[in-house]
Amino acid sequence: MAAEKLERILKLLAELLNASTPLTAEELRNRIHMYPDNLVAFRKQFSRDKAALKDMGVPLDVISVGSSGKSAEAYVLDNKKYYLPDLNLSDAELSQLNYASNSIHLIGELTEEEALRKLGGYSKQRSDYATSASIGDFDVFDRLFEALSEKKTTSFSYASKQRLIEPYLLQFKGEHWYLTGRETDTDSVKSFRTDRINDLSIGDTSDKYILPDSLSGADFSYFSYGDDDEVIAKVLIDKSHVKWVKSNLDISVVINPDGDGIAEFVVKNYESFISRVLLLLDHAEILEPDFLRQKLIERMKYLQNTYEDSNA
Repeated sequence: MAAEKLERILKLLAELLNASTPLTAEELRNRIHMYPDNLVAFRKQFSRDKAALKDMGVPLDVISVGSSGKSAEAYVLDNKKYYLPDLNLSDAELSQLNYASNSIHLIGELTEEEALRKLGGYSKQRSDYATSASIGDFDVFDRLFEALSEKKTTSFSYASKQRLIEPYLLQFKGEHWYLTGRETDTDSVKSFRTDRINDLSIGDTSDKYILPDSLSGADFSYFSYGDDDEVIAKVLIDKSHVKWVKSNLDISVVINPDGDGIAEFVVKNYESFISRVLLLLDHAEILEPDFLRQKLIERMKYLQNTYEDSNA
């Protein structure tokens, strides 16, 4: 799937998920700003995008709105059908489910469409703003999985330092695979990007350690786990989207007198954070820090120029 098409479908999905009322094709066209001006070309592209969402299992419904003489089709996405219900799992059950679900990605090849389905999107690298999954040396990854499965200690070089780790989890989050485990020298739980692990060796003895009762791992929000200097970003959230942000991003929002809200995010991956804010379209505004605000403006200019070039 081309990066531009992926971005357009993600925005279409975001608009449908965030909408409080059914939206017509024209309303979606005006909100997304990535469809051609020609009406015939727009209808063909929009029809293909709808089909792509349905192929990915998105429960998109079509209803009639307006008077009987001037009725139009409108589109609605029932969030209750799209998102899983709260399963009331214990911490141990969540840990086991997390381990099992992440392990599935080792089997076969993960397509862009599969990743897009309820995960927020994935595309092969096309520009500085695109992303791709990073595993590194697959042999290293395979051996890490073996060590974790058999509870063998691992030793490797990471950030110019030799580490001795008791592996707990392998997780795919925020564009990368991570190993989480206890570092024996510091007796602390840490996470490591698998593509940055070097000189890996695996112990010979199985069941060398016992997994803790609760395996929460690190904070793997894709914008709060990265290599950038940590900052606190304040974002103004439109009152129509406060509830969505609180429930879907699992973050508290301070409500202003006018109903809008202020949310604070811990950000260590600037580009991923910008991508998240962009999905909220004009319903979110970065207030601070200023350099993140400028990055958002630069990204919007880049997208606008790319769109204009593609339609020149």
